[in-house]
Amino acid sequence: MELKPFSTSLMGSMPRSSELLDAKSRGDQDEFDEVLLRDTKDVLKRQEDSGIDVVVSGELSRDNYMSFVADKVKGVKLMSLKEIAQKADNEEKFKESVKQMDADDGYINNPIAVDRIDTNSVLDYEEIKRMKTLTDHPIKATIPSPYLLTRSMWLKEVTGEIYEDRNELGQDVVKLLSNEIQRLIDLGVDVIQIDDPILSDVVFNNKNSKNSFY
Repeated sequence: MELKPFSTSLMGSMPRSSELLDAKSRGDQDEFDEVLLRDTKDVLKRQEDSGIDVVVSGELSRDNYMSFVADKVKGVKLMSLKEIAQKADNEEKFKESVKQMDADDGYINNPIAVDRIDTNSVLDYEEIKRMKTLTDHPIKATIPSPYLLTRSMWLKEVTGEIYEDRNELGQDVVKLLSNEIQRLIDLGVDVIQIDDPILSDVVFNNKNSKNSFY
């Protein structure tokens, strides 16, 4: 596929409907899948009607751009910021960082590697496979970057009991994402977006921090 110059695509996720959130909270997978399919169709139609060139799913099945990995990857557990703070070697410094980043809402969870991760786990594949039956437009898949995942999944007091260091975890994260990217290519996805929204903040603001929200 050859994209035209200045092709358009949606950045970020779309709001989830109250029906989808209710279905998720009830834990009814069949109901959730039904509402998810309906809402995904709506998101795709909105993009097509707006003249968007490369469409996305809207990430409706995800709590956020990286926490969904905990649902997909064996060896990863979703932990609240409160749980992470309690295990951090400097709890007060971590809490202060959370407040500074305006993340202290009690609802943010983070994927933490609590065992060696399954590098063959599937992330976007089923989502993209479903989209290919719903649209003729070029499709974009969105995955978190290896740097973002490695930094987010590493908690020394927990992950350090499994992996020698963060670099070793990073090697497995790269394998995980490389395997997924190959699956997406084989499926015929048109664009793969690798998300890393915090890299600039880490480089310019928190480069010397060892206990921060990032």
